[in-house]
Amino acid sequence: MNLSKFPTRWRKWGIGSLILGLLICLFGLYFVSDGHIKEYLTWRWMIAFKRPVAVVTDYRILVSKSDHQLTVFHNDEIVKTFRIAISKHGADPRRVWADELTPEGSHLIASMQYESVFGPRQMLLETTQQSLDDYYVQYADAGGQRIAAWEHQHGLLDTIWEVYDFNQGNAEFPIWNDILIHGGGTASDWTWGCIALDDQDVIELFDILKRSAQGGLGVEVEIRH
Repeated sequence: MNLSKFPTRWRKWGIGSLILGLLICLFGLYFVSDGHIKEYLTWRWMIAFKRPVAVVTDYRILVSKSDHQLTVFHNDEIVKTFRIAISKHGADPRRVWADELTPEGSHLIASMQYESVFGPRQMLLETTQQSLDDYYVQYADAGGQRIAAWEHQHGLLDTIWEVYDFNQGNAEFPIWNDILIHGGGTASDWTWGCIALDDQDVIELFDILKRSAQGGLGVEVEIRH
């Protein structure tokens, strides 16, 4: 639009309205993100465009379920070890949605969130490859056909964001997901498959991982028995 064609006061009013609109948008983003606009926009961008997580190598995490320990490494040197709680159903590896066990294997952190229903922070793990492998074993040909039909319509199912979409349309046959590192306490094993820390510890862990190249995203989390 060529504002020069309008009277000066109209141009000023139009520019003022534009600035006001931008300020309102920024305020809205600040409110919904609790002040963490950059992290919120990154998270929404990854979800909207189904972006995969890129691995980083400066930090990594090793979880021992049997020892109830989570250890953070920076350039292969131990930064700190935290006590954890795991699934209330025991230390066996996860295989299906219903078993609610804590999975094993290597996974990347897919999101860093400042709010959680399980304490003050949470980190979502990208578990798609392992959960898909388990899905094929659990449902055999029928599971393969469901995934093939979904991919024919939507494209490759290879990120946790697409797992969420798939599960919305296949509520009776979901792919397991939503494995988090969060707070809530470590007095006993109580989770539905997630890894829990004491609230102060999950804040400290979160702050440590924010020093990583991508602010925690892409940090490898290796979970062992």
